Amino acid sequence: MFDTHQLTTLLLALLNGGSGCIINTSSVMGLISTPKRGAYAASKYALEAWSDALRMELHARGVCVSLIELGPIYTRLTDNGHQSQQEHPVKDPGIAARFTLLPKAILPKLRHALESRRPRLRYPLTLVAHALSALRRLLPGWMMDRLLRQNYPTGLEAAASAPIQLATSVIKEMKFMSP
Repeated sequence: MFDTHQLTTLLLALLNGGSGCIINTSSVMGLISTPKRGAYAASKYALEAWSDALRMELHARGVCVSLIELGPIYTRLTDNGHQSQQEHPVKDPGIAARFTLLPKAILPKLRHALESRRPRLRYPLTLVAHALSALRRLLPGWMMDRLLRQNYPTGLEAAASAPIQLATSVIKEMKFMSP
């Protein structure tokens, strides 16, 4: 977060003529907190809040600020997470694959944020990000906590498969998907 702030502050000098766009990328963890991931989630919540404040601060200068909220994206880190999860694998790898996007999936949202006259404030990228964003607004806090506790392992192995397992559970519960 501090590096993002410092780099953005330095680059703002290049936008001295006004107009421009700042696009931050965050994570679905900026919308929810889960067991054993509090510090990471806190940094993503901070990026969400800072992006909101920055958007208001720069509005008069004609600079837009958007936030792309990622969910499960397939990267080398994903491979490392799966290798470290031999004891707690993803319950259904087929479902996991449907929720995980390739990095190039960000390009249409990024292009829209850069080229639109009125870019959105937030661009949830994956089905997981869309679902969790909606659930966080609709469910009472205690119910969201229960859903997260039931679907997130509490050990360090939780990182890679938990968002996918949560999304699967949520979609099944919402009857968007047959059991």
